[in-house]
Amino acid sequence: MACKLVVLDLDGTLTNSEKKLPKENYEALMRLQKKGVRIALASGRPTYGIQHLARELQLKDYNGYIMAYNGGFVIDCTTGKAMSRNILPRDLFSELREASKEYNAAIITYDDANDTILTETEGNKWIEHEAWLNNQMNLKVVADINAAAPAELPKCLMVGEPEHMAEIEPLMQKRFPQLAIYRSSPFFLEIVPQGVDKAKSIDNLRKMIDVEVSEIAAFGDGYNDISMVEYAGIGVAMANGCDEIKKVANFISVSNDEAGVAYAIDKLGL
Repeated sequence: MACKLVVLDLDGTLTNSEKKLPKENYEALMRLQKKGVRIALASGRPTYGIQHLARELQLKDYNGYIMAYNGGFVIDCTTGKAMSRNILPRDLFSELREASKEYNAAIITYDDANDTILTETEGNKWIEHEAWLNNQMNLKVVADINAAAPAELPKCLMVGEPEHMAEIEPLMQKRFPQLAIYRSSPFFLEIVPQGVDKAKSIDNLRKMIDVEVSEIAAFGDGYNDISMVEYAGIGVAMANGCDEIKKVANFISVSNDEAGVAYAIDKLGL
């Protein structure tokens, strides 16, 4: 089966429960790259939270890509330059901040240029988890996040208990129809520019590098991976993935703790 581009979610897919890259996944992906297959790491994480995996997989040497902020930023690892960038309307941020207070949920945003997470909420376990997920990214508590946030915002994240975030999600979607709002995990509500999702970002990328949809394999486990797994010619869901992604996948692999990426690459003959 011809494959020219492999797109991988990170948490719950490429990495194991300890957020480490299993040896089997590393070896399988290096074999693909040596055959000329390009790798793209697609995550809701900020750029900083993806770079260490890009280095580990040597994407700079094999013409790979980082798709940060759910595809809002697409970076060519060989040149280090952004191929595309989509940002939030800055004038909406104060309204998002007020909505988070009204719904009793913490909100964060990112200063991408300084590799920093910004928040007004100190000691929040979900915010601290986000910093940990992103390779211990710098976390800065500020008095006024609207004043501290940069002019260009890649995304915001509202965090809280899963049951509460499930209730907030449709309220936020109705309140801000001009934005794309969805959960990437039960406790993270992504807030990104309208039109930003992994499938649309892959579609833009594949046109730039002259790859057909049928030549793309996408691997994921979460809600924000559903669009790309459904879009790709070969859509792979992890055994630990949500039920919704398994419904649209062409192949269900073993779990991320069993090196599910390597298993699928082998079984599908990529």
